[in-house]
Amino acid sequence: MQNKSIAVVAYALFLLTTATLFLRPAELFEFLSGWPIYEVLILSTFALTFQSVEGHFQWYYLKRQPITLCAMGMLLAIIISHLQHIFISGAIDSATLFLKTLIYYGLLVTVVNSPSRMKGLMLTVAVCATTMVALCVLDYFEIFDFEFIQHLDDFDGVTDEDEVVTVLRMRGTGIFQDPNDLAAIIAITGILCVYFLTDETGGGLRFTWLIPLGILFVGLLCTRSRGGLLACGVTCLTYVAARFGGKPAILAGTLGICLLPLIGGRQTEVDLEDGTGHDRFMLWKEGFEALKSPDLFFGIGQSNYSDVVGLVAHNSYIHAYVELGIIGGTMYFGCFFFAGLQLYRMARMPETIPNRELLRMKPVVVALLVGWGVALFSLSRCYVVPMYLVLGICAAYLNLVWIHTRSGEPLVIWNRGYLFRLYSASACAFAGLYGFTALMSR
Repeated sequence: MQNKSIAVVAYALFLLTTATLFLRPAELFEFLSGWPIYEVLILSTFALTFQSVEGHFQWYYLKRQPITLCAMGMLLAIIISHLQHIFISGAIDSATLFLKTLIYYGLLVTVVNSPSRMKGLMLTVAVCATTMVALCVLDYFEIFDFEFIQHLDDFDGVTDEDEVVTVLRMRGTGIFQDPNDLAAIIAITGILCVYFLTDETGGGLRFTWLIPLGILFVGLLCTRSRGGLLACGVTCLTYVAARFGGKPAILAGTLGICLLPLIGGRQTEVDLEDGTGHDRFMLWKEGFEALKSPDLFFGIGQSNYSDVVGLVAHNSYIHAYVELGIIGGTMYFGCFFFAGLQLYRMARMPETIPNRELLRMKPVVVALLVGWGVALFSLSRCYVVPMYLVLGICAAYLNLVWIHTRSGEPLVIWNRGYLFRLYSASACAFAGLYGFTALMSR
């Protein structure tokens, strides 16, 4: 009974930890400024669940959840990327920062150990992220003035009279201050809201989720993020395809393309030969050029991309390959590879999962993974908590799936065969990114 009570408290603390990622108490309430609220919550949760968290990182369980194995590989790759340059303090600092992220991931896959707890986590993210976006929208339209929210006047071209044109882009709070970050989190929050909107157990109250969806849509437009709009579209199409099939997805995609002119503005204007689009191709090219050296296998060093090139890559996959090399980049790629592979295996399972809620979550989890994966093509977010929040939801969900099958066998068990498949797929991804960059940066 005592262990059960501790588990309940740990889960509650973890939800509060997650809530603080979106609703920053120290920013909302001035008297809390300087208080290490997030650190206290996550360390308290970790103290209550240390033995259970440790178990997920033992070899027996790492083999049964390769997403966790690749996340652990990321930590080793970060350390090696600095040690090969004899940069010991850099290795310590970078490892310490990523270890905090890894602890959050470990806590998620530990405490979210039932369908009801997964639903509770999804609800927490949906409510807190929507509330954050609502505050930003109110500030953006000057309905309320929140001092901790500062929006971005971004360059948007030059007129024929050589006058610089700017556009106001909505920022979020805390770690979502980049409009593209905010747009990415809007994309995954939207699909979580759809999950609760379609929950028949909610009765008539479930239709109140249309309000958060409206807020998120307005917020997405206010970010003026092209990558965010693309990620949102792909997330929705993936959800429709996973739940209803390919034909409805094609119909929805066609309808979405027809509606794009109604949005207009910066988000629907894409210039690959000039402007920010071409600039990013040049950033990618310079990153690959820096990798043409003895750093090919272990990279130029975590967090060094901007030092070498001048700016971050604005592409998480290229960013990881350049900073961590082929070895570390493959570990990063592997987190998505094994998440996608397990979801594919789940779809081909001969038996039906007896738990109704897990079945209902499947198209949501697929959409989260694909949508977030697309958003990362315009973001450099290889090491931050939101990245591992999404991967953690996927890993925890897939753990629940194989636990609830009659056989009780993991969907994938790590072995040499999967190691070969991972590096083959990673090599194709690397070659594709390099070839595309070379073509577009001419």
